[in-house]
Amino acid sequence: MLDFRMRTFHTLCEVMNYRKTAELLNMTQPGVTQHIQFLEKYYGVKLFEYNGRTLKRTKACEALKKYSDSVQTQERDLRRSLEETDCVLLNVGATKTIGEFVLTEPLNRFLQQENHSLNLVIDNTENLLKMLEAPSLDFAIVEGVFDKTRYFCRLFQKERFVGICSLHHPFAGNCVPLEALFEQSLILREQGSGTRAIFEQAIAQRGFSLACFRRTISAGNFSVIADLVIRQNAITFAYAPVAECRGDLAVFEVEDMKISGEFNFVSCSESVAEEKVALFMGNERMGKK
Repeated sequence: MLDFRMRTFHTLCEVMNYRKTAELLNMTQPGVTQHIQFLEKYYGVKLFEYNGRTLKRTKACEALKKYSDSVQTQERDLRRSLEETDCVLLNVGATKTIGEFVLTEPLNRFLQQENHSLNLVIDNTENLLKMLEAPSLDFAIVEGVFDKTRYFCRLFQKERFVGICSLHHPFAGNCVPLEALFEQSLILREQGSGTRAIFEQAIAQRGFSLACFRRTISAGNFSVIADLVIRQNAITFAYAPVAECRGDLAVFEVEDMKISGEFNFVSCSESVAEEKVALFMGNERMGKK
């Protein structure tokens, strides 16, 4: 069981405001300060510091949070193991591309065992990482860009990141210059999604931004995005499995912008990741990257 002051620490890490932390925990603000000062004295480090009026985490703070996230995850698993049941329950998160288009086979294989049960949460990368730290997930399978130094990560697979349009769009099956995209209506996932982050990073590296496009539309559902791509004669960017889900979609490439992305298993505890991912995938042990 974690020290009660660690609850204060985790809450402050989440909201990054002493007053809000006190309100959430029904404490006084000096009480929050005392808890943090106790931890700083105990570990002999500075956990938070101000940059002007903005509260920032120190490197020591990040290290302590990573450690305590791992301990919380292991404690939750211990509590489960002490319960008298032969049921194997996994709490798994997946980003939308992976959950909707990639995980069907592993899910069905895991659930072939009658004592296996599963809670699957499909959300964007940003929200899943927050759920890992809660911790309310055993592990997540995420796409896109995130801070790998804060988590234990293993590669699941790599996929091509491609342009997608209708079969009748002039781009279909072609390789087009980047500047040609800017006259198109672009449809992307919502802020916080892995696919959006990859695309924004790719064009930023070439000196452009979403503001260069004639029109940009956001949608949080791939079925809606696919329908809009067809009906609006628009374009989108996603991993190749998304284009394979419908017969009325085609792929295209962009000159000098060959992108492949990683799907990664992510956990707050390396031991949990080794055990739970291996169980989910039907392997004795998950391999190292």
